Amino acid sequence: MYGHFDDETLQQWCALYVRVVCNDSQRLANAINTCKSSEIGAALSKPQNINGLLAKTTLTDVDCLAVFGYLCEMDNKFRQLASPCLIDTPIEVTLNNSRYLLLRRTESPILKGIPEKKRFKPSHSLGTTGTLALHHEWQAIETSTILDICRSDAFDTLTNHLKIGFSPYADGQDMRWACDAHDPRGINGKIPFWCCGTKTAEAELLERISSVLAAAYQANVHILLFPELVMTENLQSHISQWLRKNNAFDPQIRLVVAGTRHVHADNPAPANTYSNRCSVFNSVGGLEWQQDKRQSFDLTAEQTQALFGIAAPAFEPTDITQHLTIRNTTLGAIATAICLDFLQDKHWQTLPIAIFLVPAMSEGLSRFKDRCRAAGKAGSSAFICNAQKDNSDDKSMLAYCPTKKDTLKPEPIAPFLFTVHIDITMN
Repeated sequence: MYGHFDDETLQQWCALYVRVVCNDSQRLANAINTCKSSEIGAALSKPQNINGLLAKTTLTDVDCLAVFGYLCEMDNKFRQLASPCLIDTPIEVTLNNSRYLLLRRTESPILKGIPEKKRFKPSHSLGTTGTLALHHEWQAIETSTILDICRSDAFDTLTNHLKIGFSPYADGQDMRWACDAHDPRGINGKIPFWCCGTKTAEAELLERISSVLAAAYQANVHILLFPELVMTENLQSHISQWLRKNNAFDPQIRLVVAGTRHVHADNPAPANTYSNRCSVFNSVGGLEWQQDKRQSFDLTAEQTQALFGIAAPAFEPTDITQHLTIRNTTLGAIATAICLDFLQDKHWQTLPIAIFLVPAMSEGLSRFKDRCRAAGKAGSSAFICNAQKDNSDDKSMLAYCPTKKDTLKPEPIAPFLFTVHIDITMN
């Protein structure tokens, strides 16, 4: 039960949405565009026989308009009840053995802060979807997906701007890597490889991190990002302790995306199974959320030869998670999509995420730029910190907001720290 929406009502709403919007949207849009305005008005105001519409095996154009009238009614009623982004407690319906999540798309404070003439029109306002102009949608999710969606108050006191920091303080050359040549798997006999610690003295990396945190605090950075797979348990623990000691009582830094590290999988089936886990800390150093990687990465035989002296293809033996972690904030829905997840994962491509915070380890960021533009069509912003220490802003980091200007240029303010300033208009 959600307000006046009982389970039966939600089930009917989902069933009709899937039938005419998901499965027959072209016909519905054509029926809307070709009928008279008076007919649309009648469909929107006339009570509908929902059970009768659900029972029909074939819908006429008149039936489609009746369904549209009902969907608009549900859309408007729920709009008055629902939170402005993803529902804090996800509303889910099972229909014909498929799972559907009720979602709502709105303009985030970042998008609102962009003058309308400088921003791209979101894709859901164009074409067939724009014709329907519904604020809510029922989206299919995979059967085994486990949702972790709740609210975070990390940005409740922000007013008119957001400052994001990037710290490509280390790269793959600073880390130690291991593989197991005696554990070939799959059709191609790929061997597992993983990060097993630091090659550069950990004390040096601790000093770099401390300097970055202090500079970020002085620069009033709100969100600080570190890259993928350049962390250890000690390094992440140091970040948490620093925040608790130096930031908690006068918080400037609201979130730290403390990169990722390989941790032993919670329930490893075979040996050599890890999770590539991102940890996010809040202003007092507490663990705000974690997200495990959902897509594994492969090495070619040539890359494995260069790294380990073994001429065999290799793969990241991650326990590919079924979890999706999303936090609803005053800035909109925020998620940490790890490297290849941002590029490949279908749920991260379709869920209405306002801000993607992406720790990455990649040779370059050209594919990320392409993906950012696709995300921008849905009104999303993305901020990527890559494990490249050369301080080249086209390889080490990427700041994207959905503007016609495209990417933002981070400014260097201290060793291993770059920032971008973004105007926002809070909801």
